[in-house]
Amino acid sequence: MVMAGIEREEERKGIIRCLREDIGELIDDSGLAGRIGEHDLLELAGVDSFVMINLILRVEQRYGLTLADGELQSEVVGTLGGLADSICTKRKEDKA
Repeated sequence: MVMAGIEREEERKGIIRCLREDIGELIDDSGLAGRIGEHDLLELAGVDSFVMINLILRVEQRYGLTLADGELQSEVVGTLGGLADSICTKRKEDKA
């Protein structure tokens, strides 16, 4: 059980790393993207609705999943941590 928790945390860290890279490309500022904290609002880091749509499309393509409208609320995906948690949960559901 502990190993599963460690694996999930490593997966989550990897997802956050990929999200930062994607955001850096989309806002054309990898330095700023690299400084986005897990709980920082993405909107304050220059992630507007256009960038968010493109980020979601990249996430869905990379991980082979679809995020439903209810999963796209800013309270859920408005931070790196929230978005990473949504991806982890969705991937776990798809494996079950």
